Amino acid sequence: MTHSAPASNPASSAKSKVKNISSPRRLLILTPTSQSLAIIPPLLHSLTGVPVLDPPQQPAPSPTSSSIPPPPTSTFAGYTTHSPLRLETKYYTTDVPVWVDEIPLAIHGTDPQPSSTPTPTAEQWKTDFLSSEAEIVREAVGALVVCAHTPSDVTPPPGSNTDTDPAERPDVRALRDLMRGIGAVKERIDEERGGLGDVPGVFVLIGGRKSAAGVGGETVPFSVGWWEDQFFDMGLLGWEVVEWDPKENSEVETRNQYGEREGMPRIKEVLETHDWSMAGDNSGFDGDDPDMDSEDDLQDQLLGLGSSRGFGDEVHELEREMFGLRMAIERGGGDGDERDDSDHDDGEDEIDVESMEALMMRMQAIKDMSSELPEGERKRFAAKAVQDIMREL
Repeated sequence: MTHSAPASNPASSAKSKVKNISSPRRLLILTPTSQSLAIIPPLLHSLTGVPVLDPPQQPAPSPTSSSIPPPPTSTFAGYTTHSPLRLETKYYTTDVPVWVDEIPLAIHGTDPQPSSTPTPTAEQWKTDFLSSEAEIVREAVGALVVCAHTPSDVTPPPGSNTDTDPAERPDVRALRDLMRGIGAVKERIDEERGGLGDVPGVFVLIGGRKSAAGVGGETVPFSVGWWEDQFFDMGLLGWEVVEWDPKENSEVETRNQYGEREGMPRIKEVLETHDWSMAGDNSGFDGDDPDMDSEDDLQDQLLGLGSSRGFGDEVHELEREMFGLRMAIERGGGDGDERDDSDHDDGEDEIDVESMEALMMRMQAIKDMSSELPEGERKRFAAKAVQDIMREL
């Protein structure tokens, strides 16, 4: 009697390829000092699933005119004891340590400090982080998440001229200056890692959502699109802008008009598409993995790096690769193993094919929309498109 060989199990095969990153880099979360107590607890709870039960306390400075010590103050500056962020993808699993720090906003009279002693400034924070002594600290940073309340267009701060450019409001200028300093640190880390985009950066706007387009197609001030334009004009590249409302249910996924996730699911999605392993750590992505190499090469090609060909040519190349992948899915392949029909999930294949067709339609739209753009804007547009496509692939 002849026994047939047992059919391979695609699920177990895929699971065996998942790496465990045992010593990941840290997630650095930054927020203005005056906003940290309102932002950090709900953010960490939504991000990690673990609530902040007791905010860390810092002893207040001893007064000179009284013998009664003042009560300690709550602060998240240098907070490193929160539960890690658990990430599980088809490529890796890891527990990312969380590091929170505060940076004061440089607005006179709007960010008061409870202490009469000198406090560090945003410029000092940047200088310290860029110093040669801080190289080991920079090496430990895997990604940056900057959180700030969305500036209000209903009640602008005192001294603001509502007829002027919203970007010139004192509160907005302070936030832009803050991002310049943080952007300089991110740029230095990127350079030390080997190139632009090696360290994900997420700018989280805390508060109500604003549509990107207003009357006449103009970008609404303080919306995601508006901040993306501000960052581009400031030379801050590689930042993902996300709106998040702590009152929203993080388990409910919503998408924008482009089909992109919004809110906390989007933040997690950006953080998941990153190799968190430290230099020299073999527990991260396998450098010999052809799938990972092809994604890196494809991103370089789409951005016009190392190639003289235009963006449109590379879109055609990506379309061909995606078409080949779709055909492999339709034929029941994908990992080169023969599968028993009883283990074949037609529903999953249909979903995969539909997802692939949706990606191909998006690539066609990207090609159409970018064809008339100047080179600088085209590359900016392509960079964001590539990040989104890589997450889908």
